[in-house]
Amino acid sequence: MILGHKAWLVFVVTACLSGTFASSQTIRRSASIEALQQHRFFFHREEVVVITDVIAEGVLTWLVSEDDTRRILALDIPPLPVGARERLEIIGTFYDVGRLDEEDPRLSGLPITQISQQLLHKRWPGVGELPLIVASSTRPALDPDVTTLRNIVLEPQRYIDKGVTVTGRFRGRNLYGDMPEAPETSRWDFVLHSVDASVWVVGKEPKGDGFELDIMARVDTGKWLEVTGDVLLEDGMILIEAGSLTLSRALTNRAASVTTSDAPSLPPPEVIFSAPLADDIDVPEDSTVRIQFSRDMDEVSFNEHVKVRYAGIATPESSPDTVITFELSYRRRNRVLEIRFNEELERYRNVSVELTDGITASDGSPLSPWMLSFFVGGQ
Repeated sequence: MILGHKAWLVFVVTACLSGTFASSQTIRRSASIEALQQHRFFFHREEVVVITDVIAEGVLTWLVSEDDTRRILALDIPPLPVGARERLEIIGTFYDVGRLDEEDPRLSGLPITQISQQLLHKRWPGVGELPLIVASSTRPALDPDVTTLRNIVLEPQRYIDKGVTVTGRFRGRNLYGDMPEAPETSRWDFVLHSVDASVWVVGKEPKGDGFELDIMARVDTGKWLEVTGDVLLEDGMILIEAGSLTLSRALTNRAASVTTSDAPSLPPPEVIFSAPLADDIDVPEDSTVRIQFSRDMDEVSFNEHVKVRYAGIATPESSPDTVITFELSYRRRNRVLEIRFNEELERYRNVSVELTDGITASDGSPLSPWMLSFFVGGQ
């Protein structure tokens, strides 16, 4: 059978996808379309659940935000009439396709190149250009009859700037990697988690009548808290600005037998981006080096473990013994380490930046040694 020029996408929806995009992750995460768009790297290859409007445009199916400002391509959704709009609860795997190679076995047999040509007019998408969800199940979305952490994360627009009371498990300062980044509202911000949903709680230190929790101690993550406050949305992340906190003793006692070893282990941190890029040339003399990490880092661990030097042969106008002095600044919100030089870099020199043994994520997981090298231009 030969498929027509439109039938290849119908074939994708009806036949090809059930096994080819199997997620390598076992943790499901509740999310909104806004969260998926804002934090593609965090959700990439994760199994997610979303409640969203679904529309059909030609042979393509899209998940759209309530205000129609954001959309994500969906595959393996039961076909809708063109122009129809339905609200569905969808479980599936999220991919930022540009982060995968064309030869990736999870894409075998899928017409990603055709989709990319149609939408982007090029053979393969770049990072961030083609986010999509491959659905494993769908069902009509029901209006929530109770206010829970999960319902807030799935449909944040229902609760924005409204007072809520929810119960969840204390997870410290993102000790289990539940959230993509930190809001940096205060040094006491902590994550609250329940089922497959997580939010940041801000505005109040995690202590109250009969309890005081340490945001950096996993031993405290067996505690459950009841939080009352207002729901906020910031960069796709849900925040609850707490007005009151109480210890939920019944749930805490029930969870007491669960040790921290039962929690899923997180991958070690790694560098996911740098500016300048590795082996960049003609880098400006007044540049600032920025290094982004895959996980929240312990900013104290950078001390004495960042080395910057000139490499290679010195030019006639430079000194081989020149010392590069710099200041470090860690931006927790974006997981970015900034290296600002006290003086302009010398022209026509190779610069080497090293992150040595001893740097760790916020939960103590070590970062493997890493090096960046670039060449300073003459302008």
